[in-house]
Amino acid sequence: MEYNHLAIEKEVRALWKKKKIVETITDFKPTDKRKKFYLVDGPPYANGLPHAGHVMTMVFKDIWGKFKHMQGHAVWFQPGFDCHGLPIENKVEKDMGIKDKQDIETIGVEKFIGACREFATSNLTEWMDFYKQIGAWKGWVRPYLTYDSSYIESGWWTIKNLYDKGLMVEGKKPIFWCPHCQTAISGYEATDSYKDVTDPAVFIKFPVKGKKDEYLLAWTTTPWTLPANIALVVHPDETYVKVKIGNETIILAEKLMDTVLKKKKIDNPKIIKTLKGKDLENLRYEPLLDVPVQNDVDKELNAHKVVLSIPILKKTVASKVQAKKGMDVKISDEEKFGHLVTMDAGTGIVHCAPGHGADDNKIGDHYNLPILSPVDDAGCLTEGTGFEGQFVKDADKHIVELLKKTDRLFHFENITHSYPLCWRCKSPLVYRLSNQWFFKIDTIKEAMLKGNKKVNWLPGFAGERMENWVADATDWCVSQQRYWGIPIPIWNCRSCGSKKIIGGKKELEAEMTNKVKLDDLHKHVVDKVKFKCDCGGEMERIPDIINIWVESGIGPWASLGYPHHDNGLFDKLWQVDLVDESTDQIRGWFYALLFMGHATFGKTPYKTVCLNGWTLDEKGVKMSKSIGNVVSAETCEKELGADVLRLYNCYNIAPWETQKFSLDGAKELFKFMNILSNTVNFIEMYKVDTSMVVKRPKTMKTEDSWMLSRLNSTIEEVTDDFENFRFHFAGRKIVDLMINDFSRWYMKIAKDNSDGKDLDDSTAYTILAVLRETITMLAPICPFMTEKIYQDIFKDTEKKDSIHLCDYPVTDKKLIDTDLETSMRIVDNVVEAVAALRQDAGIRLRWPVKSVKLAGDGNVKTAVKEFKDLIASLTNSKEVIFGDMDLDIVVKPNFAVLGPKFGKDAGKVVKAISSQDPEKLKEKLDEGAVDIDGFKIDSSMIKIEEKIKEGLTGQSFDGGSVYIDTERTPELEDESLAREVMRQIQVMRKDAGLDVSETVKVYISGEDKTIEKFKAEIEKETGSEVMIGAGKGKKTEAVEFKDKKVKVSL
Repeated sequence: MEYNHLAIEKEVRALWKKKKIVETITDFKPTDKRKKFYLVDGPPYANGLPHAGHVMTMVFKDIWGKFKHMQGHAVWFQPGFDCHGLPIENKVEKDMGIKDKQDIETIGVEKFIGACREFATSNLTEWMDFYKQIGAWKGWVRPYLTYDSSYIESGWWTIKNLYDKGLMVEGKKPIFWCPHCQTAISGYEATDSYKDVTDPAVFIKFPVKGKKDEYLLAWTTTPWTLPANIALVVHPDETYVKVKIGNETIILAEKLMDTVLKKKKIDNPKIIKTLKGKDLENLRYEPLLDVPVQNDVDKELNAHKVVLSIPILKKTVASKVQAKKGMDVKISDEEKFGHLVTMDAGTGIVHCAPGHGADDNKIGDHYNLPILSPVDDAGCLTEGTGFEGQFVKDADKHIVELLKKTDRLFHFENITHSYPLCWRCKSPLVYRLSNQWFFKIDTIKEAMLKGNKKVNWLPGFAGERMENWVADATDWCVSQQRYWGIPIPIWNCRSCGSKKIIGGKKELEAEMTNKVKLDDLHKHVVDKVKFKCDCGGEMERIPDIINIWVESGIGPWASLGYPHHDNGLFDKLWQVDLVDESTDQIRGWFYALLFMGHATFGKTPYKTVCLNGWTLDEKGVKMSKSIGNVVSAETCEKELGADVLRLYNCYNIAPWETQKFSLDGAKELFKFMNILSNTVNFIEMYKVDTSMVVKRPKTMKTEDSWMLSRLNSTIEEVTDDFENFRFHFAGRKIVDLMINDFSRWYMKIAKDNSDGKDLDDSTAYTILAVLRETITMLAPICPFMTEKIYQDIFKDTEKKDSIHLCDYPVTDKKLIDTDLETSMRIVDNVVEAVAALRQDAGIRLRWPVKSVKLAGDGNVKTAVKEFKDLIASLTNSKEVIFGDMDLDIVVKPNFAVLGPKFGKDAGKVVKAISSQDPEKLKEKLDEGAVDIDGFKIDSSMIKIEEKIKEGLTGQSFDGGSVYIDTERTPELEDESLAREVMRQIQVMRKDAGLDVSETVKVYISGEDKTIEKFKAEIEKETGSEVMIGAGKGKKTEAVEFKDKKVKVSL
């Protein structure tokens, strides 16, 4: 069998199709008595093509499904695709040449939604085909699509559920807003995309009320928010100073004083007072800008005063952004608590506009501060600010000019910093007050935190990140002012303001007073539906759609069609057993699932959560079309094949770490695939009866028992690795078992033990058992190659149509012998050490050596006693000896001691020491001081060295040391020549394509005496009939060994 991934995958797919293997596996019924395993697919967008980054997540989720199915679970794993939201709308806008929101209204909402629907699944077929290409079971299952009416109905039912519980409320709060999309942006959407931008950093003087020429020196990078200033924030525990500069007194943090004043070239400032930040609390100041909105708010007692900073969750750059920038992502450090005011930059006094900043708003809530937010939907400042109609970023320069004109600007500079962008259109976001619908968290937060502690987070530290995120979470803005999404099912009376919320299509049909064909449940249809209010007025739907993260968060039940169309699936499947997505989904999908599960059902929706790392190119650079370093999924599959691609993702790094994807690195795993192929070839070449795998022979050779022990130890470890998402350990251990234990080690022993034609029962069973259990253990990772081997070798004995219908291997603990594994590991260490010594001495492994000598601890002694013959065979040595080494003792004078001790007689002492027998002198000194020629000598006066005797070379290994005798006797040289002849014959047999059972005639001429002496051994080892003397075969080759020459004719 040759490993040709394209041919093997084509053959296996055809088999699966013919036998309906995948349909059999994925045919889940609510009546199934097996233990269920519910795996929910975090839906990607299908408007682009999959790439190497998608592959990792695809593979991991598919492995979970295959592994659990082979363990006897009834697995439900349905593919899903996100179809709604700004990502689709933005792409359609570009395709249709739409520049702003008004253009959509002009061309027509129905036409726009139709284009979104078409674009949303433009590559759906390609995604589903690729799932099949890489052997993912979900490629054969009908996907759930978030634009389906059944999904929308589930969304409506959920929204009504939360509304009826009082968890959905309408209100006016500060939120992130995209001026281009003209919609609210919330939660994860506002932390997913940051860009380094250059903004003005202004140091501004706020006049202290009632104090002439005294100023609080604050700092901001968003001058456009100054018309909305409400407070200044200081750190309660830091030291602040009042500094005299000319006629003015400036207040700022002591730690930042020198840095700030140097910007104005002010040295040796005069400090007139030192105080703590808490001493500044409630200090009032005058409005910075003489504009109506500031003058009006100044009338309130709780505005224009100093407040103290509080600890809040400081969000670092999201892990996704870090990975894109090539930063070292430490997931566990991503979220950190700290004060809003720090001593890292600025003045230690922060301008606070609760209507225009997330952290500012937390300060505002804490101190019940008033809120100003004079910015409209287009991101322009409104009337009363003094800069009406100007886009906020454009207004920056005009505000700075006004500050300079009114002598309120202390210093101006430009800085580069990270700024939030719209996660889809990449426009700068603004934080502004807006009337929206919110999901309340206060009544369920404690339950979410308790539920989170019960989740099996893999890796474990991710749970703490989620805890921090939930602990700091505020009400979730869930309404968006867009078009392509689930319409919020709330109808509002234009007359009395009453509201009615709908939970499904039938309810909608029952309530509507006009005839609307509900063939679609999107905005362009349901906005036509009218209700009659109890007051007699007409009710129409509010124009908003629900946030797409709410859509994703209801996936565990909406994907099933619950509660209207699930046919009992939900009751059988809930709760979800496992979800698996990228690291940033702590703030995204994982949070949405947790919130929606508790809000809807009062329960954590998932039991286990796995986090995947990001995939970069092999240099650690984000894959980008503009750079040209994107590795498409199609390229991966074509060059590597599905099995190697899948195995690489379970071998290269831990699943949760950032992967530097390398095609060349993945290709290294072809070696492993070739070992599997070669094992099949060996079984076929030796015509092994595969039915022997059914029953283990009563008597097993020691090396066979060892191999079975290693096999079962590996099954136990790999099973535990699979269960705990250590897929990289699972992959590596399976590869190590087959490459090192089986191929490089056990098979060499097996071949040496065979007579070239037959395998004994113990060896045959062991080879078959190892291959069968290994491919079954490997099947979740490499579904094609394992299926191919199963069909070729084991199907007749196992009686199942597919390896994927077989049970996952279970460890036979009776076969695990840790002492035996320890001994064989020592033998392996010895053989490796001898190979290294041979290489250094220029003695090839084919050439026998006189002896191998070993010394070491009790484990080494046991290994040598039990495997003496095996060590001799594998090291090609005539004798293996265990015991203390026969070393030469060398005694040298220690001049550093002798000189000071004996002075001018030191030379005589040295001469006396040198005249002694080194070994006898050492023995005497071990007992105490000795007298030599009248001089009293002790052990401090000499240095004793032990040297390997001439003709030996050695090195240490774990637990012992090994030496080989490098002396080359004529007998050893003759045998070495014979071994070279044997090797040449085997090469010629292989080149001639001969079967192992075929006997060939060989003519050997030259060094006749040597050949005659080893004739019988040559014939046995090479399956040949040797004729000594010249003869003409079909092929002749020369063999040279040192000064000896031989001709071999086959």
